[in-house]
Amino acid sequence: MQLTTGLLFADRYEFIKQLGRGGFAEVWLAEDKLTGVQVAVKVYAPGTGLDENGIKIFTQEFSVVFDMNHTNLLRPTHYDCYERMPYLIMPYIKNGSAFKYITEGQNIPEDEAWKMLHDVAAGLAYLHEKQPPLIHQDIKPDNIMIDDEGHYLITDFGISARVRSTIRGAQAQEQSGGTLAYMGPERFSSTPKPIMASDVWSLGAMMYELMTGTPPFANHGGVLQKNGADIPIIEEDYSQELKDIIYSCLAKETWDRPSAKKIEELTYNKLHGIDNPVIQKPVVNEPVVNEPVVNEPSATEPIPTPLKEEPQTQKPQEFAPKKSKPVTQGKGLNKNIIIGAVAALVVLIGIIAMCSGGGESEEATPVVVETLRINYDSIAQIKIQEAMNIKETADTIIQNHPDEYTDASIYNKVEEIYMTALNMLGTLPNRDSLSNTVSNYVIQQQTDIQIALLNIYNNLDASSEYVPEFRTRADSIKQYIPNLINNEKDNNENQDSDE
Repeated sequence: MQLTTGLLFADRYEFIKQLGRGGFAEVWLAEDKLTGVQVAVKVYAPGTGLDENGIKIFTQEFSVVFDMNHTNLLRPTHYDCYERMPYLIMPYIKNGSAFKYITEGQNIPEDEAWKMLHDVAAGLAYLHEKQPPLIHQDIKPDNIMIDDEGHYLITDFGISARVRSTIRGAQAQEQSGGTLAYMGPERFSSTPKPIMASDVWSLGAMMYELMTGTPPFANHGGVLQKNGADIPIIEEDYSQELKDIIYSCLAKETWDRPSAKKIEELTYNKLHGIDNPVIQKPVVNEPVVNEPVVNEPSATEPIPTPLKEEPQTQKPQEFAPKKSKPVTQGKGLNKNIIIGAVAALVVLIGIIAMCSGGGESEEATPVVVETLRINYDSIAQIKIQEAMNIKETADTIIQNHPDEYTDASIYNKVEEIYMTALNMLGTLPNRDSLSNTVSNYVIQQQTDIQIALLNIYNNLDASSEYVPEFRTRADSIKQYIPNLINNEKDNNENQDSDE
């Protein structure tokens, strides 16, 4: 059965015009003859349809996503099957998709780029937080709709690898899931299983295209990056802050990419005028170093040092008369007067020299004793931020590889990253020198890292019986979390005794 304009599909929906077409489905604008409302009808495996097993698989998969409810997801209102073709009924979005920026030949404005980046990341974060995580696999401009309020909505979610494989088999397609230009380098490896970080790369590629007019590696996607190509520079007039987020999404290594949740947080802060990151570096006029910071002396703090010792002047020579013959009273008096006058003159000259210093010394000024003040909170906040940045790298790796705790090539790196962050937090100033807020935050960060290490330790410990190398890795972690391990053992023993 071919889909055409004027067709009354499922005896209810009259097709008006085709809105889009992809490898798996066609989207039609239709009028619901029952309600008179215009709707979008997405028909999967158009023309060929699926066999009974394929329909069963499709129905099972879509039952998982039908309870999804998020502002940035275009939620279907009805699911059914007509002539072996599964179909979805969705609200008709008059504004179309983000692909309009491409067709209209205009680059997305910066303020819209921030909003779109936030909305799509928020929708992806919601999907990724499901258990098990839902990987979209096909983020591209065509799959991002724009509603009347200007919100960006993800459509075509819930199409799992199993469903894609089913439709490919029915239509004899050989292509893999996703669109080549938006597929990250890991999708071209020997194990091309899509992961959450793959959606993040697709998001970056889509934003790059909307900002420049072409995808970052044309239609080749991440296969060029896998073979050594660098990320092309965004030369258009956008802020460096926005460009840096796009570059980070397009990182070659999956663990170097931010999570969708992190992108949502960063863009939310940007849109609401909140500084990133949450813990800000202190604003200082001079670099804060580990050495004590010495304040400049102020006029209210002078503590004069003892003045310089006054130079001792030579004691005037005593002009005592030599023993001589007695003289007459008149002659002796005159002689004594002369001698006294000379002595007084010498003393006067000495006093003048002492006061003037021979013109070499200036009026004495008070010398200030410098007082020491150390802003321990400022020093601690810088180190905490560095540790958090390190920890976030490990968190992203775990989020992208949730079931691979025992993969040595991945998790050896994770363990080292967490231990580095813990060691950095351990070099902070004594907590007695910190404010309660900063001190409590340090404890919180250390606890979060230790809990993450405990999860890895438990997985390694349980598998060490079969893989000896895991024992070595588990023991290297153990020294960082002895209290948590002991508490866990005590809790288990208490539970056993209660039973």
